Amino acid sequence: MELKEVIGRRRTIRFFLPHRPVEREKIQKMLEAARHSSCVGNVMNVRGVVIWRDQASESLLKALTPPLGYQQMQTAPVFIFWYNERAAYQIDKWIDDLYGLVRARRIGTSVEGTIAEIDKRLKPIFSMGWEASSVSPLAFMDMGLAIAQATLVAYDEGLGTCMMSSPRIERIGKMLNLPETAVPVAVQAVGYPAESWEAGGQTPKPPLGELFHEMSHGQPFEADPAVAEELKDARMCQDTAPLPWRDAELQYLIRALGLEDRILAVEFGT
Repeated sequence: MELKEVIGRRRTIRFFLPHRPVEREKIQKMLEAARHSSCVGNVMNVRGVVIWRDQASESLLKALTPPLGYQQMQTAPVFIFWYNERAAYQIDKWIDDLYGLVRARRIGTSVEGTIAEIDKRLKPIFSMGWEASSVSPLAFMDMGLAIAQATLVAYDEGLGTCMMSSPRIERIGKMLNLPETAVPVAVQAVGYPAESWEAGGQTPKPPLGELFHEMSHGQPFEADPAVAEELKDARMCQDTAPLPWRDAELQYLIRALGLEDRILAVEFGT
């Protein structure tokens, strides 16, 4: 598929085929997509732990389950536990990563001159602020970029995913033996969709002008109808949910997968 169609076909999948295992190589492709994402200073703070349902303990699966996660937790064969590694920003490593960008000719024009400028101007500033930077909006922006790339590759490979969080997310980190420098971010369920790929249509979103502005807040970015039509033709913008047959599909999935007709896995606060 072309990139725009992959974006257009992406849905949050909550019903997976529990009997169909996910090939290890497809998970590797997702992780490679995350590894090749853009990152400030190339520190690469994104980390993940792949959890195979059939190898996980009952206590780990219970801890992984968020309150709003009954369907996906009952059916997904794989989970990825994503976390931010604060140690990636440690000043000596960060500076070495910048040197690596210089030697790869990704920043600067002169290797020796750019390294000298980093030592003189950037290193003193970064030395004072690297710990704050490790949990700054930029750090989590880079996490989001990496996970987004992994997600799009999953859909390109015929998989579906569901991003989740949990009030127990810190406890899960301890169960997975994460280092003290880890900041748990999200759990991603991965598997082959039991739902049709349309998943009942594209989730409704606010108009472009409500979300994005031009030159200053309050001045909406004006959408060009011709561009909107182009994106429909490219399958990035599709029919909005719900599609007429969605209710029947959901009832079929509940019966076929032997699930209870509910969405809450656990009660909030338990």
